[in-house]
Amino acid sequence: MTRLRLARIFWIGAAAILVAAALVALTAVLRGDFSETDGRILLTLAAILYSGGAALAGLALVDRGPARALGMATAAAAPVCLALVSWGIWSFAFDGGDSRDATRAAWSAVLVLLAGLVATTGLLLVRLRTPLVLAALAGGLAALAAGLSVGGIWAEPSGDGLIRAIAVCWILAALAFFLAPVLQRFAATGENAAPRVLGELNGVELVASRAPVAGGVPIVPPARGERLSLRRRSALSADDARSDVVGDEPQPPV
Repeated sequence: MTRLRLARIFWIGAAAILVAAALVALTAVLRGDFSETDGRILLTLAAILYSGGAALAGLALVDRGPARALGMATAAAAPVCLALVSWGIWSFAFDGGDSRDATRAAWSAVLVLLAGLVATTGLLLVRLRTPLVLAALAGGLAALAAGLSVGGIWAEPSGDGLIRAIAVCWILAALAFFLAPVLQRFAATGENAAPRVLGELNGVELVASRAPVAGGVPIVPPARGERLSLRRRSALSADDARSDVVGDEPQPPV
């Protein structure tokens, strides 16, 4: 299954989840009582969106090439996170209300997956060397912050030193995460950016540039989801060749 198909399935599922959440909220409003069960249903739907988005980001990173191991790890952690969060949300129904460990596990899973989401999306948003380094730094800081946070959740330290360290790491991770695409856009809009050769066929180059290219002929940019390709005239498929014929009579060339 291609990444485009996965993305379409995810967005269709996201739309269905949003509709379901709206129906739950409308039912609670019309009933005049927003129960604890209604809140847990909404939290479960939010967890599905959260883990699904992380899984899609991980698969997109796997498809892109660099840091495939990180993408695979994030995609694999997404369903585990969903299971732990669902356990934390609904544990009251199975253990008589004592859900302390389940809540800890749920928050730990959320934070670990958040670190993976920061790392994967940061690398997906940038392409140039310096922004890539900054995005990788954001992922590393997020992983450190998540590790410290999980340790704090389970150890419950009495001092505030760990809390300060966690806050500093998350702040620096957020700073690096948001600076990376800003730096990417700044570098991409440079006046002296050289044209990129995307492909070549028989001495004819397909060039990408933000400024007019000497001797070049502008082409219509592809629509969203389309890809540019170069091929020889002889590589046309039989269906393409038959597209010039209506019925049994060949049409005159334009």
